[in-house]
Amino acid sequence: MLSFRVRLADTRDAGWRWDTDRWAKGESWIRPAHATVLVADLIPGDGSSVCALVREDRDGEADYTSLLVRPDEIQVSAGVLGTVPLYLTAVGDEVFGSWDIVDLRPHLRPDRLNPRAVARTLSRQHRYSTDTLFDGVYRLTERATAVFTPAGLSILYPEPAQHVLEPRSLRSGVDPVTAFDALLTEAVAEWRSTADRIGVEVSGGADSANVALSAGACERS
Repeated sequence: MLSFRVRLADTRDAGWRWDTDRWAKGESWIRPAHATVLVADLIPGDGSSVCALVREDRDGEADYTSLLVRPDEIQVSAGVLGTVPLYLTAVGDEVFGSWDIVDLRPHLRPDRLNPRAVARTLSRQHRYSTDTLFDGVYRLTERATAVFTPAGLSILYPEPAQHVLEPRSLRSGVDPVTAFDALLTEAVAEWRSTADRIGVEVSGGADSANVALSAGACERS
């Protein structure tokens, strides 16, 4: 969880400093989100390179977003859990990024929409991908890395996951329906400590219906 504006001209030597709520150098800045669950560090590297690292620790499993700055190259990487998305866009020799797409509003143009993303949104066939509604604005998905150089902005993806060709045999005496119901109800029950009311959009599919049933079971317990 961080926001930033980094110019390639500010990557060629050291000199980053903390200024109120962000690291700054020239016209560039890197601002970590301020939350008690996050730890932010600026780690110096070799020569003029630095790496801003924002980490979240959930039950001992750390997730992170990193921003590596070195001469004429900026790399932004997301961790395995993908807790919060990061939105990116490049303008000239600058790259902008934020966990809140509204921060990129000066670069969002309603006359430059991504037809593929618009079609998926209108047909309710959302995809977890690099696409956003706005042409030239990208979502950094989990385990992906964005690289910005004088040649432009590119997204590097992790190796594809191995597909399961056939289901494994169940162990004797295991009831998958009961196990799934218990796990889902346990996950939904965590919401009760953070919200007085829970709203569920039931689309008619089995997934949202199961969430609604688990929410009802939590309210009765």
